[in-house]
Amino acid sequence: MHVGGVPNADKKIAVVGGAKNLTVHSVVSWLNSQLPEYPGLKVFFRTISPRHFVGGDWNTGGSCNSTTPMSVGKEILEEESADKVVANAVKGTRVKILDITALSQLRDEGHRSHFSITAKPGVQDCLHWCLPGIPDTWNEILFAQI
Repeated sequence: MHVGGVPNADKKIAVVGGAKNLTVHSVVSWLNSQLPEYPGLKVFFRTISPRHFVGGDWNTGGSCNSTTPMSVGKEILEEESADKVVANAVKGTRVKILDITALSQLRDEGHRSHFSITAKPGVQDCLHWCLPGIPDTWNEILFAQI
């Protein structure tokens, strides 16, 4: 686990990474154990939606003012999931991964940013997405897997 680009030395913070691992594996294991009772059911575990704050976080002046699609890149070069915890948890189970992280990372211009009726000066929403937009692509991927 890295914090600020360097290996983490704080054991209290390290527990957070372990907590995610434990939680994801527990949820996937439980879901997989329930699937034999529902043979026609398909279960998907969606990876995390990326945030695109630049120059700080939501409460420290971070922004997401990009208006250019794919300004951070135009293709996904990784063949495996960017979320290794989820990928490892679903491996060998009937739970499928709905991996939206890498493709969403390319679309930093798709956030609401400061374009909102409820926007406050100096605060931008770089977590939620505009509609129509990226979430529609997630739905298309889910539909293709169903």
